[in-house]
Amino acid sequence: MALVLFAAVADTPWVNSRLFPAIVLLSFVSATSCDPYAGGAANTQGTGAGSSSGTGGLLGALGGAACPELSGGGSALGANFTSQASLNVKIGAFVQAAKDLVSLSAQMDAEITSACQRMGADLGVAPAQMQATQGVAASTAACNAVSAQIGAALKGGVTLKAQFTPPKCEVNAAAQASCQGKCQVEVEPAQIVAKCDPGKLSGQCKGTCKGQCDGTCNGTCQGECSAKDAQGKCTGQCKGTCQGSCSATCHASCQGEWQAPKCEGSVTGPKVDADCKASCDASAKITAQCSKPALDLQASANAEALGKVLATLKANLPVLISAQFKIGKEIAGDLQTLVRIGGQLRGELGGAGAKAVACVSAAATAVASASVSVNVSFKASASVSGKAGVGG
Repeated sequence: MALVLFAAVADTPWVNSRLFPAIVLLSFVSATSCDPYAGGAANTQGTGAGSSSGTGGLLGALGGAACPELSGGGSALGANFTSQASLNVKIGAFVQAAKDLVSLSAQMDAEITSACQRMGADLGVAPAQMQATQGVAASTAACNAVSAQIGAALKGGVTLKAQFTPPKCEVNAAAQASCQGKCQVEVEPAQIVAKCDPGKLSGQCKGTCKGQCDGTCNGTCQGECSAKDAQGKCTGQCKGTCQGSCSATCHASCQGEWQAPKCEGSVTGPKVDADCKASCDASAKITAQCSKPALDLQASANAEALGKVLATLKANLPVLISAQFKIGKEIAGDLQTLVRIGGQLRGELGGAGAKAVACVSAAATAVASASVSVNVSFKASASVSGKAGVGG
């Protein structure tokens, strides 16, 4: 699989401002013909606002059908992708993060496109200039047209300066904690048996108990037996060591299969998987609700002549600022993290089954597509906010 790194534009005023010191949005696109879920990332740049609305628009029918948990309703955290418990929760958290990112990319695309189209209408930009064309997204077309119109209005060295209170983004802490809690899987029975000293094991013995029995011992009791049959075999509680079947908890030794085993010593449980937790953290920040900033916009001169420009910017610029803040400051690092996790997960699927392979592949492609989409939205928004003096 070939990896292509797509870096965000670094020449916008936002990048050099104190609010956005550096932005690098990375995504990867599979260039191999063997991956049926590859492709689609580049398509988001050449379509309009409706093209990436919803998970299906970015994934395409094949990806959505291969992994319903990615495109359908409900949470992917409790889904069954593989019988390997620790890998299952890791995949679930990643798929959910990819799903949240796809939803956000569609939301951002729609909000930025609509805001620029409203400004374009206010400033007399022809509707045809704000429509998507081949290779140019609707957000790019609309915002670039508005930027050009504002630039034309700023004659004779007139500049605009925007001052605003940064948006505040609040995550759903309860949902984040619940997701992180699923990243620590209970120790599996086989692990308990393997890690515990055999003499300290206890539980239901599906076979022959060769140790202390807390219930009825049917067999030989090396000790005091409360009841025996005609052949002298124990059929009651054994105060000692039972060698036979045990109706309750068997301690020490089981010739057969332990059911619900416990270790009377200690068994080190699995640690919280770092990548699983990172996917949970990414989901929390991606789905965070951000406030709209309060905006004050001033012109260096000719304020009356710029009346329409100032009015429409004051009404619509907060939408662009909020989107740029969330994309550039809140989730830029998480996009890189999800790209990395998707790549690593693909290499951990040996023996995980077809469902796990399909969903990880579809989710990784969704992350790549959504990353490119939000990057396109960011650049489109910045073309207008830069003219308005935001971050300059």
